[in-house]
Amino acid sequence: MTGEYPDHQTYKELYRKYYGGRDVGELLGLLGPLHDMRLLDLCTGEGQLTLKAFEKGVREAVVVDRERRMISLAILSHEKVWGVHVESVHHVLVDFCARGESFDRVACRQGVNYWLNKETARMVADVMAPGGVFAFNTFNRKPSEKPRVLQYELEGHSFVEVSWLVGDIVHHLQAREGMVPHQTSFRWFSPESLREMLKPYFVVIEIRHEKTSLYRCEKR
Repeated sequence: MTGEYPDHQTYKELYRKYYGGRDVGELLGLLGPLHDMRLLDLCTGEGQLTLKAFEKGVREAVVVDRERRMISLAILSHEKVWGVHVESVHHVLVDFCARGESFDRVACRQGVNYWLNKETARMVADVMAPGGVFAFNTFNRKPSEKPRVLQYELEGHSFVEVSWLVGDIVHHLQAREGMVPHQTSFRWFSPESLREMLKPYFVVIEIRHEKTSLYRCEKR
């Protein structure tokens, strides 16, 4: 449900407004404790969350991203990364369930809207050890059905964003001067629909900020 993503350095420049580390620390806090844990990082991208998790004592990690160019060399070459899967989250979860893989912690930073549904929620629970925790973040305000244009300056560069909702699919165009724009689409989940998908398998806690929410989901 998305156009091809650029390499992680281009992504960093194009999405500069959203490229930061605050949510990494918050998600790790929700996942904790992390010492000697086995982590599954879904939609890992550059791998900021996994790299920080290693600093917190994670024993090993398996990462998933359907775009190889989004995965940084720091992740590809890290000795504690035991698996790099360049394919869809759904496909990986099906495979892991069949193989009986088990993880203590599962995380998805800024990507759950691309893959979460009732089936994948169940599979995430199935690949988690008893007492396991799944943490993710997502936006909590329903986008407008009318195209919304946001224009701003950041670090001396001009940016334009256009986003709009068609049915339950969000379409988003990201543009920066001197760069090829990127367009993507993903599903809108209300907080109520997220709870409905997750509650059969997890005890869910939502930490709500102004525009985004973080979720801590402990396996039942």
